[in-house]
Amino acid sequence: MKIWKISWLSAFLTQAATGNDMVCKPEGVGVVNNNICIPQEYNKFDLPLPDTVNFIDVGIDITDVLRINDKEYGVEFSTYFNVMWREPRLHIPKRFLNELNDSSDSMIPVNLELVRELWLPNIFIYNLKTFKVVEVLSKHAGLWITRNKEIMYSQATHINFICPMRFDAFPLDTQICKFQVGSYSYEMSKMTFTQSNKVNGYVKTKNSVVLDYSVEIIPLEGDDRILSYGELGNFSVAGFEMVLQRHISHYLITYYLPSGLFVVVSWISFVVPPEVIPGRMALLVTIFLVLVNIFNTVTTNTPKAEGLTAIEMWMLSCILFVFGALIEYAIILFRKQTKSVQPQRTNKIKLICKDNFKYEVSTSDMGDSQEMLDLEEPRKPTCGENYIKADRFFLVAMPCLFLVFNVIYWLSFGSHLILTLDEAGK
Repeated sequence: MKIWKISWLSAFLTQAATGNDMVCKPEGVGVVNNNICIPQEYNKFDLPLPDTVNFIDVGIDITDVLRINDKEYGVEFSTYFNVMWREPRLHIPKRFLNELNDSSDSMIPVNLELVRELWLPNIFIYNLKTFKVVEVLSKHAGLWITRNKEIMYSQATHINFICPMRFDAFPLDTQICKFQVGSYSYEMSKMTFTQSNKVNGYVKTKNSVVLDYSVEIIPLEGDDRILSYGELGNFSVAGFEMVLQRHISHYLITYYLPSGLFVVVSWISFVVPPEVIPGRMALLVTIFLVLVNIFNTVTTNTPKAEGLTAIEMWMLSCILFVFGALIEYAIILFRKQTKSVQPQRTNKIKLICKDNFKYEVSTSDMGDSQEMLDLEEPRKPTCGENYIKADRFFLVAMPCLFLVFNVIYWLSFGSHLILTLDEAGK
């Protein structure tokens, strides 16, 4: 316990001494401030430019998008978070100015402990969930100063922010996430946020993490750079838009292609004769149950939406197409049972149905021998209804309906995929 108190006291004295060393000494005879320092009357709670606008230059250099969570509506990325502002009250000695180039953009690194004594902009990140600074032996951060007394502070961080997502078109959806940085309390007449080439420059690297989306970073539009809060005033913000376009290939191979092929296979039932009840019924019922199982898997893995998602609508439509083939066959079986031909009770004439035609056969009473008359096609052309025509009709109608459904479906939900393919071709 005593050791802890001594170490805490020594750390406190070290910090205090460090802070005093950063305060400028009164210059006089033999006293020259050779290091970067802050004036004695400096107050880190006052704005650097109290009578005019303080411009805060923000840069977000994204190195990689680490995670996109559909269920928690979160996007996490690693970045170098850079902030630059002008501090005219800072004292920079001539020896530091000599080390800098004539260019006003040249920077020189300084001790990071100077941040403790400086005024810092009250940065506010909208829809922020977590802001983690990367640390090894110490936090990954740096401080630079230009000859125009501009200070740049940079940190290596992992940022997780909330992105409002809508999954009505899942998995053919495109999400737009706005990352906005501004001041928590100063409106734009006091503090304006900008993005210049000094600190801003997105790192163009391919994602090292396998994601469900392709990511595109674009600057904020003009209307998104100003947020109005009524009596509090208008607040200036900077940032970017993250456009997330979901990769569709996985869902095409896993869900769309198999379910579509099952619907096509169900049309084979229209070729099977209605008399082959076990074969035709087994085919349709098996396909129907498989599609229901795929639909249950889809609803389990699909993000929640207000209504049905695009893939759920597809699966339900495929189930309805197979269900339609089942209903058509059920109607055929029902009509065959209710309108079966009843033979006439007579000793002379007997009705025989063969090859879907009705034939009259006469019998004689001479002994046990029976003489069959010449078979003729009767006036009534068929023994019952011709169900082959119904099957042929649905064999043409079902593919046509499925084709129309595909055209409407992909034009409604997959139009952006067609535009992407056109741009890639150009």
